[in-house]
Amino acid sequence: MKTHIRARSVQPDGRTLEANAPAAQRMRRFRWRDLRLWLGLAFMLVAMVFGASLMSGSQDTTMVWRASRDLAPGALPAVEPVAVSLGSAAASYASAQQPLEGRMILPVSAGSLVPMSAVSSQSAGAFRRMTVPVDPLHAPVDLSAGDRVDVWATESDGGQTSSAPPVLVLPKVLVVSADRESVGVGGEIAVVIEVPLADVTAVVAAIRSGVVDLASVPLTDLADGGSE
Repeated sequence: MKTHIRARSVQPDGRTLEANAPAAQRMRRFRWRDLRLWLGLAFMLVAMVFGASLMSGSQDTTMVWRASRDLAPGALPAVEPVAVSLGSAAASYASAQQPLEGRMILPVSAGSLVPMSAVSSQSAGAFRRMTVPVDPLHAPVDLSAGDRVDVWATESDGGQTSSAPPVLVLPKVLVVSADRESVGVGGEIAVVIEVPLADVTAVVAAIRSGVVDLASVPLTDLADGGSE
């Protein structure tokens, strides 16, 4: 049995008026099964997991060497240790856990990480730098530091080239610099190469006895392990 409560009001003339009382409003219950709520919670959970994985990954650093100044081919490595996050690429760079020995065979700019492929394992004391005067037409037009060349020599007699065949003096030597702007008295350009100590005499003899030619070594030959 339902009981209705009616509100009464007294008028100035003594009459009473009854009015229906407003119905009670029930509070809307929070629905935990609301799809939008669950989607929001799932998004927050994924974001938290992703953020935690990023933070843990950033803490996984490796100590490697970086160049403390510009390093040209043939230079001794001037490096300093730095902690970086490289992931699977860490094996491609020189680890600071071991001293970096040898000579640079590829240029590395100051502040850059030193790749393992940029450093030769040869001892620094086993080489000498030599300046070879070469006629511009007897060297590759695009010759530059870091290239590898074969050094050929042809004997000459009184300024006239003899009929003797050219001789390979030294294969696959490293070019330290090639200055085409600086031309010698005879019109030659100065090319600085890195020569093994045992072959210095042969290169000097080739320079003094005839004409020197430099032949560029293709990268395919170097990839076969023929570089010094």
